[in-house]
Amino acid sequence: MALILAVPLHVSPAQAEPPPQQEAGALSYTGKLTIDDQGELGVESDLRKTGGREPDLTYRDPFATAAASGPRTPPAEPTGPEVEDCLDSDDAKDSTGRVYNRWMWCQRYQISAGRVVAGRLMSTVTMDFDAVAYGRDDRTRGVTVFFKAGKAVYWPTTKGYIRPESMLYQRISCLGGSSGCEQNYAHTGKQLKDWDDGWTSWSITSLPTAGTDQIARHTWAFDGYIIDSWNVTLPGLPAEKHNIRCDSADYFGKMRRGACIFDDVIPHLQYSVQDTRVAEVARHIQCAQAEPFCLRDGQPWQTYPKQDTAKLIPGKFVAGNRDDLFALHRVPYNGPVWNANGREKDRACARIPKSDYDTSKGQECDEYPFATTVEGASNPNWDFSVLGVQKTVNGCAGNALKRYYRDDRILYHSDGFYVHIKDTPPEGSDACEAVPPDEDEPPGGGGPPPVNLPPTVNAGPDVSGDEGAFVALQGSASDPESGTPNVSWSFTPGPGVDPGATCSFANASSGATSVACTDDGTFTATLTAGDGINPAVSDSATVRLSNVAPAMGARPLIAAADDEPATPPDTPGIHQPRPWQVFRAGAPVKLQAVYSEPGANDTHTCVTDWDDGTSSTYAGADLTCENTHTYAHPGMYTIKTEVTDDDTGTDLQDVMVIVYDPDAGFATAGGQLDTPDGRAHLQFNPKYLPHDEGPAPSNGKLSYRVQQGIDVDSASLEWLVVTPDDKIAFKGETSDGRGFVAYAYDGSPGAFRVVVWPLSAGAYPGSPVDYDNVEGASYDLDAARPQELAHGSVQAHN
Repeated sequence: MALILAVPLHVSPAQAEPPPQQEAGALSYTGKLTIDDQGELGVESDLRKTGGREPDLTYRDPFATAAASGPRTPPAEPTGPEVEDCLDSDDAKDSTGRVYNRWMWCQRYQISAGRVVAGRLMSTVTMDFDAVAYGRDDRTRGVTVFFKAGKAVYWPTTKGYIRPESMLYQRISCLGGSSGCEQNYAHTGKQLKDWDDGWTSWSITSLPTAGTDQIARHTWAFDGYIIDSWNVTLPGLPAEKHNIRCDSADYFGKMRRGACIFDDVIPHLQYSVQDTRVAEVARHIQCAQAEPFCLRDGQPWQTYPKQDTAKLIPGKFVAGNRDDLFALHRVPYNGPVWNANGREKDRACARIPKSDYDTSKGQECDEYPFATTVEGASNPNWDFSVLGVQKTVNGCAGNALKRYYRDDRILYHSDGFYVHIKDTPPEGSDACEAVPPDEDEPPGGGGPPPVNLPPTVNAGPDVSGDEGAFVALQGSASDPESGTPNVSWSFTPGPGVDPGATCSFANASSGATSVACTDDGTFTATLTAGDGINPAVSDSATVRLSNVAPAMGARPLIAAADDEPATPPDTPGIHQPRPWQVFRAGAPVKLQAVYSEPGANDTHTCVTDWDDGTSSTYAGADLTCENTHTYAHPGMYTIKTEVTDDDTGTDLQDVMVIVYDPDAGFATAGGQLDTPDGRAHLQFNPKYLPHDEGPAPSNGKLSYRVQQGIDVDSASLEWLVVTPDDKIAFKGETSDGRGFVAYAYDGSPGAFRVVVWPLSAGAYPGSPVDYDNVEGASYDLDAARPQELAHGSVQAHN
C-alpha cells in the first residue's frame, strides 16, 4: 500500500549532524520524496508486505535456526546463501528490512533525495541499496552493518542539482541516548556514483552494564545527508529504528562471554516429526501442544499425567505471536527450578503405564515443557506432559535443545522462546552431538571470567592538505584477544574553524582511511577502538587544511537544454549574459556567474562591476553570483564579477555586452588613415530610421579600402551603438561573408578601427583575425584605441 507521510524540512535532533543550511530538500530512507501544491515535503512509502507488519515487530520466520560451529564474528563482507535468501525475500524489501534470525538483519530498499527550489521539487535521485547487519558472540559486544548501493536514477537525467558526483554521507547512529552504546564516529562520505564500489561497513559497540548478565538494549538507525552539486546540504530525515540486545552472560562458554543479537525476532526451537533422530520427542511435544487432547492412532488421547480438567500447556510457536505470557523461559541446569521440575516429573512418570513408558525397552521419561524452563513440571500455573521415549532419541533432542540455547543466545529467565514442531523434513544435517564442554552450562563453561586486556590504538602521524579533498590517515588498532577490535573515526574542529564545518571519512570503521573536511583550518581526527569489555581507547592526529579559492573557470559553452524542469548551469563560468549579447537600453540584463568551491562550508560574497560607474555587492548562493542590472545608455560594457570566499580566496571573470538605443542618434565618417598596410580610405553612415526597433539599423553601410588590396564592404548591419560621449561602434557581415566590427571616436582628430574575422571561427572576433588595424587592443569600445585619422572626420549625431 502507498503511505504518504508529511515530514518537516528539518533533521531529527538525534541525527542532527550537520544542520541544514536552508530548507532546500532532504534525504529519506523510508520512501520516495514528494512535494504537494503548497510546497510541503512528504514521503511516499510503499509497504510491500501484505497488510503492513505487526506493531513493533520486525520478525519474519526464517524456518531454520542459525547453526554455529564456533563463536560468530562478522565477516569481511556479506556472503553466503543465507544472505541472498534474506535479501531476495519480500520481507526485506521495505523501509524496515527483515530480521532473518537473531544474528542477521537485511534490507533491499532504496534511498531517495530531492532538492527543493522556490517550493518546487527540482531535482531527485533514488538509489537502490543492499544492507546486511551481523550480530556476534565472540566476546565482543557489538554489531556490524554493511551497505552497498545499486542502481541510481537521477531526475533530471544529466543536469539536476543532484548528480552522480554529488556527495552522500552515511553512518549508523545509536538513538535515544542509549547508555553504553559507543558510536561517536563521523560519516563516511563518497560521491553517489561510488557507493556501489564494494561494501562499506560501520560497527556499534556496547559496553557491559550492571545487573544480571549485563544486559543492554540499544536502538540504531541509518543516518545520512547529501551535499548536492551546488554545495547545498540536503539533511537526512529520521530513518527506521532497529533494535539490538547485548549481554555478557557466562554460561555459553568463555569464548562467547559477550554478544549482541537482533531480538526483534520470535525465538523458537524446531523439531521435525519426520526426523527419526528426534521424532518421538517431536510427536510428544506436538501432542502436548494440542491439548486438551491430541489424536493417537486416530483416537482422541490425553497426555500424562491425566486429569479431569483440560490442560493448557505453553510454548507453542504461532507465527506472528510473541505474547510472552505463553512463552517458555530458560532456567539454569541443576538449579532449584530444574531440580523441582525433576522431582515433579519423576512422580508423574511413575504413574505412566508400561505400555507408554518401559525402562526395560531402553526408554526414558521425556517431559514438556522442558526441565530447564520456568514453566516445567513444578510450575503451579501451567500443566505439563510426560511420556516414555527411546533414550537415544531423548538424548539427541536434549543435545539439540542445548545447542539451540547457545545458537539463539537464550538467556536465563529473560528470554521467552517457543517450540515449533514441523511436519516437513529437517533442514540441514544437524547431528546429535553434545555441546562442547567449554560451551556448556556451568560448571563446564562457567567460572571466573578470563582477564581481558584493552585494545591499543594509534591514529598515525599528523597530516595536511586542502579543504574538500581527501587526505590519507594511517591509523591502526589491535586487541590481544580478538586481534582486530571495532574502530571508529571522529573529528573535532579547532577553535579557529568556522561554525558548521564537518569532516567525513572514506571508511569511518577502518584504521587506514582518508578524511575530507568542508572547510579549512585545524581539525583533530580521533581513532577509537573498543572491544565491548573494556572502556574504549583513543588516539588523535592533527589535520591541517588550507583554503582553496573559488574558481569560475573559463566561459562555458552553452548547450541547448533538453531536460525538464529548468536546471542549473552544469559548468563554472559566466552563463548569462552571453559574450557580445545585445540588449536594448532600459531592458534588464541578468547576470549568472557560476563558480566551483571544494569547501562546502564556505560562504561567498560577489561583487559585480557593471562598467557604467556602478557596482553591486551581494551574497553568492548555489555556487552562483546572480544579479540583474539595467543600462540607461548605449555602449559596450565589460561586466566584471569577482567572487570571494570567507577565507579571502577569490576569482574574477568578465563578459562584454552590447547595449543599443534606436533613439540615441547615428554616425557618419569619411577620411583617410595611415595603417601598417598602407593608406586606408573609409566611409560609413549607419543609422536607425524612424520606427526602427533594432537591434539592426535599417540604413547605412561601411566601406574601407587599403592600398595593399584590403577591401571591407558591409552587406548587412547587426547593431549600432552611439554613446553619450560620442563613441561609435557597429557590427555586421561583409559582402564576402565575413564578420566585422567597427569602432570610431568623434574627436579632433577623429579615430577609426575595424576588425574582420571568418564567421566560421565564431559570431564575434577572437584570435586570430583576418584584419585589425589596431592589433592587440580590447574589443570593448571604451578601450578599443581606434587609430587617428590623417584626413577627414568622424561625427556622432546624438
